[in-house]
Amino acid sequence: MTRHCICYVVDDNYLFPTLVSASQARENAPSSLADIVILCLSDASDRVRKVMPVAVALGIELIEVPTASIENLHPMYGRLFIDKLLPKAYERVLYIDGDTQIAASLEPLLNVDIPEGKFLAVRDPAAMFAKLSDKWASRIQGERVEAGLGDNPIEDYLNTGVLVFNMKDWAELAGETLKLIRARSTPFKFGDQDPMNLAIGDRCLYISNRWNFPGFLIGSGQEERVKPVIYHFMSNPRPWVHAGAPWGPKWHTPYKAFLARFPVLESVAPKTTPVKALRHHLQQALKGVTEYGPVSRLSEAAPLQDV
Repeated sequence: MTRHCICYVVDDNYLFPTLVSASQARENAPSSLADIVILCLSDASDRVRKVMPVAVALGIELIEVPTASIENLHPMYGRLFIDKLLPKAYERVLYIDGDTQIAASLEPLLNVDIPEGKFLAVRDPAAMFAKLSDKWASRIQGERVEAGLGDNPIEDYLNTGVLVFNMKDWAELAGETLKLIRARSTPFKFGDQDPMNLAIGDRCLYISNRWNFPGFLIGSGQEERVKPVIYHFMSNPRPWVHAGAPWGPKWHTPYKAFLARFPVLESVAPKTTPVKALRHHLQQALKGVTEYGPVSRLSEAAPLQDV
């Protein structure tokens, strides 16, 4: 066991894309520096048993975790229980969503200094959409008000897809977020993201979106400027089921190659129908013109922490 852990928390429906991301993480972080751990929230899952030998072969630790361990909440809340689910010996955790690909070294995130009581994350891309028009700004500001964040600058809203924290701080940070979730009678609109911003957003040090780059900006000038390390595929159709817009064949290929290498995973790989794939492709192509194109010419707010 090393002092650092690159951690994913998913359910068994997301194991296939997560394995691809985790295998890329293994290639981009030396085993002497960090372990790669997938915490799978499921109960005696056949998918976990099928995937386990592949994970072992890749140097990835796959741990099945009972859903009761996160109070039977939706799997997205699993990252708020990492301090309880991982061994206490880990000092630094880099949490990554499973719908990602890793393009370069993760070592900077594992070695950067984080002040006590703070954590690192990337601003949510919605803040850039707010710059497109008054209509967009009003919509996003309304969502902030609904979450209780109406007094915050619109750009100060973190995306929970990539989080970097010291283990000794996460029990308190996640605990405050969970307290808000438990106290609320209805769910927040954006899952754990709204309450995390509300409870501990003031302790977030924002880093460049090269560490959590929106996949819909692939091919843009912004991608060229920031040189992303972690690509986050935030919208359908995800690239593991379709090679169409906005990602294209390049980003579908790693999943296709992974299946060719490990055909045993065919039954756990998510699939789509031709009709759904075409519908999503046309929707994303339209958004590319009306939304993604204009947003790609913008820049995010300045990071608070250089990495």
